[in-house]
Order: sequence, then structure tokens, then C-alpha cells
Amino acid sequence: MRDREQQNDPLAYIDVRCLRSVCPPAPKLSVLVRVKNERLAIDRFWRQLSSQSMFLSCEVVFLDSGSTDGTLEYLMGVEASLYQIEEQDFNFGSSCNLAIQLSKAPIVVFLSGHALLTQKEDLENMYLALEGHRCAALYVRQIPNTVLGANHYDEMRLARRFPVSLHSLVRMETPGGFSNAASALTREAWEQNHFPDIHGSEDFEWAKRHLALGGSLFYLPSVQVMHSHAESPDGVFRRVKLNLRAGGIRGSVVLAGYYFLGILIKMVLHGASPREAWQYATAHARAYLPGGESGRR
Repeated sequence: MRDREQQNDPLAYIDVRCLRSVCPPAPKLSVLVRVKNERLAIDRFWRQLSSQSMFLSCEVVFLDSGSTDGTLEYLMGVEASLYQIEEQDFNFGSSCNLAIQLSKAPIVVFLSGHALLTQKEDLENMYLALEGHRCAALYVRQIPNTVLGANHYDEMRLARRFPVSLHSLVRMETPGGFSNAASALTREAWEQNHFPDIHGSEDFEWAKRHLALGGSLFYLPSVQVMHSHAESPDGVFRRVKLNLRAGGIRGSVVLAGYYFLGILIKMVLHGASPREAWQYATAHARAYLPGGESGRR
């Protein structure tokens, strides 16, 4: 019962501090940004966001979970709402639900605090793609963030999850690459299907249930957002392992071998050296081995 209450009403159990409240009258779009220690990226992120063609019709809500690097001080100086929760109260699913509860517009956009919009019409195009839909969601094409950092592993992974398309809008029958680093959904879709209270892959799991409930899901490749992490092999292992646990996916030697070979070949094709490709393929594959506890031997 407690888990269900937490998922449906995170405001009931999370201590939320409002540091700044800014909202235009009757916003058309709420932009929701979960941040923690994003100071190296947040100024560029804000410049890109605030130059959007429909920015004046947007409500922007930042939800911080324990920044200590100056992120909060920077955000106190911008025209946006700013809320903070304790680090121990954060997980990916409940923070999505909380951010939506703190917002007002009928359509919401999730952006990572280090994801950079590339065109001034990006938000407007996301809004127009969902306007008039009831229970609908979309995700956009993610490309390597060459400004803040990317590596061959990022290039390989993003090219696979977010392919180029000749169509401006693609209706999806599977969750595909739905990712809250750059996604949008109608408030009605969220009211029908809250994000699961889990510590990873909340976006993918939400999209699966959204489709099962009859909702519409679109891929909007004409909008391209720069988003990558330039993770080390150990970082890749930890992220993949976290997502597998959150999704209840059991690893196996067969799956580990499948991903190892696939990543090794694709990274080399994307220009990685054999040594780099081996390191990342090994780290990713080890996450699928039962009982693996580290990213390297």
C-alpha cells in the first residue's frame, strides 16, 4: 500500500522545498528538468531553452535533488520555478510524478539538465505534435553532445536507439527509445498511467504500460537534442546494471555474449579503436552476467 501511495502522490511523503516560483498565466507547456550538480552544463542549457520560439508560453520547473556545485545558485537567478528534495528521497519514477504534480500545463516536456536543444522551434514542434491528442506521448532524436562530451560508445548507442527517419513523425508500436532525457506527454496520459516508483528505466516501463492501455506513442526525429554522458566503462556497467535491476531483467551468459559481440562490432564501425571497443563491450556485457559486481575484473 505504501508503495502505491508513494507512486500516486509523491507530495504526500517527500519533503519538497520551494526555492522560487515563477509561472506565466495559463501556460501551454510545462518544461520539467530534474537536476543534480549540473553547473558545467546548466548555463548553456538555459540559454538554449530560453531562446525557444514559444518560451513565453512555457512554464519551466527545475527539481533539484541535492546539488552542491553551484547549480542552485545559478537557477535562483533565472525565470523559472525551483524546487528541492533531499538526495535520499530521489528516484527516477517518483521524481517524474512529483515534477508533473508541481506543474500546470496540459502538455509536459521532460529534459535532462545537460541535454541541449538544437533549434529554436524544438519545443514548439513537440507541442504541435501532441496538441489535440488526449493520451499521447513522444520522444525525439538524441544525438551525441559534442559540446559537453561524447565518445564512440555514445555514438553507437544513440545511433541504434534514435535512427534517422524520412518521416517527420512516426507512430510507434513499441516503447522504442522513449527516454525522459527528451520526451513529452499529455497530462491526461500521465493521469491514466503514473511513472513506476523504480530507480531506473522508469521511462521505458511507463511507455510499455502506456501502449498497453491504448495510448499513442510517437517518435519525432525532426527534433534533435544533444545528449550523451561520455561515461567510462565502469560507468556504463553501473548504469546498465541499474536499469536491468529496475526492470526486473535477469541476465544470462547468452545475453552477455550477444551484447558483447554486437557492441564490439558496432563501435569499431563507428571509429573506435579495437581496445576501446573491447573495454566498453566487456563492461556492458558483464552487467548481463548473473552475479557480476564490478565493471572490470
